[in-house]
Amino acid sequence: MIDKTINSGPDAQNGFALQRNTAIFLLLENYFTKFQAKRYFVCLEHHEDFLFCYLNENDEVSLIEAYQSKKKSPDIWKLNNELFEILTKLLNTGKGLIQDSISKSLGYKHILYFSSNQTIYLEHKPKKSENLPTISVSIKADNKNDVYPNLPLELKEKIKTNILKTDLHSELENLSFIWIPFTTTEKEQENQLVGKIDEVFGNKIFDKRAAIDTLVYLFRKIETTYNNGNKVKLLDKTKRVGNLEVENAFNILTAKAKCYDYWHSKEADIARTLKVRPIEKEQFQLVFNSAFDLFKSIKEREHKKIYNFVKENINNLSSYTEEENVIELFELFKHSERTNFNDLQLKAILFAALFEVLYTKEN
Repeated sequence: MIDKTINSGPDAQNGFALQRNTAIFLLLENYFTKFQAKRYFVCLEHHEDFLFCYLNENDEVSLIEAYQSKKKSPDIWKLNNELFEILTKLLNTGKGLIQDSISKSLGYKHILYFSSNQTIYLEHKPKKSENLPTISVSIKADNKNDVYPNLPLELKEKIKTNILKTDLHSELENLSFIWIPFTTTEKEQENQLVGKIDEVFGNKIFDKRAAIDTLVYLFRKIETTYNNGNKVKLLDKTKRVGNLEVENAFNILTAKAKCYDYWHSKEADIARTLKVRPIEKEQFQLVFNSAFDLFKSIKEREHKKIYNFVKENINNLSSYTEEENVIELFELFKHSERTNFNDLQLKAILFAALFEVLYTKEN
């Protein structure tokens, strides 16, 4: 499928915030019920504003949830030409997904969502001569999701009649409307996401703001990536964020929380075992705090080397507490490796690496 307008998104980055933040919101909202330990990938600006693609055990796509995410301020959405045009594009996406060459399961299906942070008001007004009541459905805070097949017949007919491409009518059965509880500005939306991650993960994640920043970074990498040759293909891995990337991000963030909790609950014992003087405690904490991010950085080879050293040697440790493990690793590292870090920095980085490796092994 070739479309010269398909890369208009990467040329207008200001329009991405709602789509990206909505995708992150839905990922968090449904993480434990739909995403954790599941095989999936997310695409942005690819067929639609964003897609959730779920895979079966054979790496075939079994379900795609495609979202057209729109803001409308200060008005509400109504059944008019503007909305019908958007719905036509969304239904056309359904056809495009069927034609996409990615391998699909025998029971493959897709759902086409029109989503917004404003009320979606669907209304049918009969003629006065008919003397019949107005039929309406509002998708908003008290009714966040509604599907086309469940709408009153009058509303279904009104929508169908105004979708002029009759070959798209079969896709109406896959159409759904969803309301997202977002304010209008990007900064406020990200603040809401911080609240959402706190609601979902609680104290399992220490730094909620850093967690959202991590997810935003993952999605920004793909939202401005051009579709190669203006061709939309789900096989194009440059337009994906996969489940392993998301899980790895959460693992690192939860490992960081465990590290913090352990440090704060046993600070005196840890400092005594690792020989961290009171005047050095703040620096020690700053170093192990930053280490979690630096383990991922391509430029930070020293941090990566230490992390890999811990990963390779963790099964050979004989001591029984985390701080004793760090001392063992410290002595092993000093005996076999070279580093520009001083002893305090090395212990702090080993401390962080130990928790990240332990948590990854648990999961």
